[in-house]
Amino acid sequence: MVLVVVSGWAAYASVAASGWSAEAAAWVQAAGAIAAIAGATWVAQTEVRRMRRVRRELNEEAAWHVRFALVQAQFESQFVAAELLNRDKPITNANLREWKQRATVSLVALTAFLTRTDPIHPAVTHVLSNAKVLVEGLVDDIEILERDVRAGKEPDAGLVDDIVSPHLSLLELVKLFDARMRGVRIALDEGDDGLPMRNWSEWSEDASGQK
Repeated sequence: MVLVVVSGWAAYASVAASGWSAEAAAWVQAAGAIAAIAGATWVAQTEVRRMRRVRRELNEEAAWHVRFALVQAQFESQFVAAELLNRDKPITNANLREWKQRATVSLVALTAFLTRTDPIHPAVTHVLSNAKVLVEGLVDDIEILERDVRAGKEPDAGLVDDIVSPHLSLLELVKLFDARMRGVRIALDEGDDGLPMRNWSEWSEDASGQK
């Protein structure tokens, strides 16, 4: 912008001093060229900021989708645990079918997010992987319980604990997910919608000189 002002002032001064001449025309042309370059640079920077903002909004929306799947998996596992512990009748095939269906649907939803082809923050992937492992274990334990019930065996206390415990672990995962997303949001705010990697001490030039 300073170059545009200087060249424009020079063109004006040249015209004022000697009228419209070749020199004045050259200054006007230079001012126009510099103004075009400055405008193109401004447009490019604006587009970059807009794209970063759009990318952030899409990733935040995806993170909320993941959170829904996590909360739903926690709800389903808590439902199974509550019915298993608070039953006053023997476990029926209908109970087992419903419990297995609830856990399996949650597992399918979590797996679907993990197989996405678009890049998401590694914190999201890490929490999703933990949740998937927990729900996979819940599905397997319900299948073991199903075999025991069909064989006429009483549910093993250890197996019952294994079926009950995932809902507490999933609840902690939801809290961890929220905490990590708050940290990501703060980092994005500091980096103008991009992660401020240059400011990370581990990747700074000072740190590299010390290692």
